[in-house]
Amino acid sequence: MPDALFIKDNDTFHPTGLTRSFWSDEAQHGGPPVGLLGRAIENVPTVIPMQVVRLTVDLFREVPVNLPLTIETEVVRDGRRIQVIDAVIIAAGRKVARASGLKIRTTDVAVPSVNAMWNQPPGPEDAELVSWGRFGFDQTDHERFHSHSIEIRTIGDSFLTPGEGLSWVRLTVPVVDGEETTPFVQTATLSDVGNGNSMALDGREWLYVNPDVNLSLHRLPAGEWLGMRSLAHQHPAGIGCADSLIFDGSGPIGRVGQSQILEPRSDARTT
Repeated sequence: MPDALFIKDNDTFHPTGLTRSFWSDEAQHGGPPVGLLGRAIENVPTVIPMQVVRLTVDLFREVPVNLPLTIETEVVRDGRRIQVIDAVIIAAGRKVARASGLKIRTTDVAVPSVNAMWNQPPGPEDAELVSWGRFGFDQTDHERFHSHSIEIRTIGDSFLTPGEGLSWVRLTVPVVDGEETTPFVQTATLSDVGNGNSMALDGREWLYVNPDVNLSLHRLPAGEWLGMRSLAHQHPAGIGCADSLIFDGSGPIGRVGQSQILEPRSDARTT
């Protein structure tokens, strides 16, 4: 089994089978390309220390598992308080995903304690490992992102029952082989998981693929586990949305919003 999501060769990234989607054998799950774009944006130098506070990704084509990828970045605004960067992923000469990132300078500010009260949910040690076989597809013929690259532990049977979802998730492999994954890139790569953490429609009968990820962070997470409290709204117009509050062991760190394309499931494996 591969040891990372991507193998880097100069400026080219070769996806491994660990990027493969739940929905398709040939396409990547949304998480790996979001993480790759987040990495590219975070790595653009800044004139003073900054943090990525917003990452917006459009997944407008399938990102292939079996083709090498390149990334192009453009600095739209470079200042001492903010930096704005655009990035695209290119496969076989075609743009398959794009991102916009916003960074804000980091500094010590004497902010009074005015944050809302927060009740910390049970931790990952008190949650249960997701059993994907209960969906009816074990998908053991290939490595896949959701089953071989991350660990998901749920509270209250999230991912499998309708309603609000509460889960903890962590990466089990690096995003890029030979590199330590930063807290921001870890969060970006895991952010797409919120799409399945809550549902109004049964995932065994419906597809709800998200063509975007909108991640906002007011601070970086501490530790390997990312918590998600998600709520999905899915409607007869064929459009849904998933909204997730994300947190670590100390409290909230931001939110993830995702649009959804709703369709009846005609093929349980390739759509």
